[in-house]
Amino acid sequence: MEWWSRTSRTVAHLCSNKNKKMVLKKVIKGIGLLAATACIPVLAHAQFDEGDNVLGVGVGLFGGYNVGWNGSGVSQSPALNLHFDHGMGELGPGTWGLGGYVGYKTINYNSNYIYYNYDYNYTYLVFGVRGTWHYNEWHGNSKLDTYGGIMLAYRSVSYKDKTDYGPYGDPHTYSYSGSGIGFSGFLGARYYFTDKIGAYGELGYGLSAFQIGLAVKL
Repeated sequence: MEWWSRTSRTVAHLCSNKNKKMVLKKVIKGIGLLAATACIPVLAHAQFDEGDNVLGVGVGLFGGYNVGWNGSGVSQSPALNLHFDHGMGELGPGTWGLGGYVGYKTINYNSNYIYYNYDYNYTYLVFGVRGTWHYNEWHGNSKLDTYGGIMLAYRSVSYKDKTDYGPYGDPHTYSYSGSGIGFSGFLGARYYFTDKIGAYGELGYGLSAFQIGLAVKL
């Protein structure tokens, strides 16, 4: 019965309060590691998944539409843009989205020169359908969403001349407009400060070469 005595003492030792705490700590630590490992792929896709809806409101910088006017009589609006992105589903290691884009900008020239009252105006509009592909496994940051895409856009420009030529001519209005359809590409990133609110930047041809703004998950 000596083996039984030794076995009993071993079991009693393992069941002591001290060893219970040690075993419990090891079990909790193991569960924590398993949970963290299981969450890694989820975090990699957390910023844009199937069914997500993101609205972006921003302004364009660095280039874009410009008619070359200079002087104190020139005024122009920012290159305003609005885009929407809906998560459609998985595509390879990432998620693809489908949405739209609207851009708007105006440039005005108003000046008085002796008898002339110059009044010129350009208005630019862009309406587009965008496809995006979001891939986030490479950076491992749960707050960052990186993506690229293409846009099929309808672009329109209109011009109006409402100059008053004073005694040398009657006031008149002259206008023309033009439009076209084409493809463009872009690269972008969104960084979320909360679960719903973040900032974004895009490099590509919309109304300008670079766009920044606010991103909101709806």
